[in-house]
Amino acid sequence: MAYSGGATKHHDLHGFLRSPTPATDEAALVVLNSASFGAGLLEKLWAASTYRVCADGGANRLFDLLGPSFVPDAIVGDLDSARGDVLEAYAAGGAAVARVEDQDANDLSKALDAVAERWRGGRRGAAVVRVVGAFGGRFDQEMAAFDALHKFAARDRDASMALYSDENAATLLAPGPSHEIVVRHDAEGPHCGLVPLGAPCEWVTTAGLQWNLDGGALAFGDLVSTSNLVPRDGGRGESVVSVACAAPLVWTIARRGDS
Repeated sequence: MAYSGGATKHHDLHGFLRSPTPATDEAALVVLNSASFGAGLLEKLWAASTYRVCADGGANRLFDLLGPSFVPDAIVGDLDSARGDVLEAYAAGGAAVARVEDQDANDLSKALDAVAERWRGGRRGAAVVRVVGAFGGRFDQEMAAFDALHKFAARDRDASMALYSDENAATLLAPGPSHEIVVRHDAEGPHCGLVPLGAPCEWVTTAGLQWNLDGGALAFGDLVSTSNLVPRDGGRGESVVSVACAAPLVWTIARRGDS
C-alpha cells in the first residue's frame, strides 16, 4: 500500500502480510492467468482485499488454486480463456461476469476499468490495486502490465498499484514527492532495482541501498540500477529505502517465495 504524508509518499508492498486491510481503506485484487504465483500468495492477497476481479483466464487460476468457494466479485475480459465450468460455478456463486469486446484494451486494463468503475462513486481512505500474476510467461504481457502501471499512475494519483508474483514485486515511483519504501526482510529483498521504464530519469537520489544514487541519471543505454541490495539495518526485520526522482521509476524487489 502507498499513502501520502506531506511531500513524502510511503510504500509498504508487503504490509498486507502483517495486518488485514483497515475497514476504512479500499484494496482491490486483480488476478491474472499466470503460473507465476501459487496458492499461498493468492490466499494472502485475497484476505487483504475488499474487491476482487479476475481478468478473463485469471478465473481459471483462482479456481484451480483455491477452489469454488473463493468467489470473485467480477470476471471481465473477452472471455476467450476462462473455462465454461469456471464461469458457471462463479456466476452461480454471485460473481458478475462481463464480456468486454475491445481489441484496443487487454484483459488487465479491462479489469482495472472495473476497479475504477467500482470506485467511481467515491472510496474510503487509502486505495490500492494489487495485481497478481504480472510476471513470467509471455514478455509482451509483462510489458502490458508495466504499461498499465504507468497509465494507472497517470489517471489516479491518489491511489497506488503494485504487481506481484511469487518471486517479484514492483510499483511505480512518480516524480514530485519523495518516496519512503518499507522493506520487510522476511518477505522481500535483498535484491532490488530502480528502472527508468518509459523515459530517461535525469536525476535520482536514494538512501538505504547498498549502492546509493546521488543525483546521477538513469536511462537505457546508459545506467540502469539493477542488482542493487537492501541491507539489513543491524539485523532488524525492516528497513526503509528513500528515493527522489525526476521521472517515473519502477521500483522492483525480489520476493521470498509465496510469503
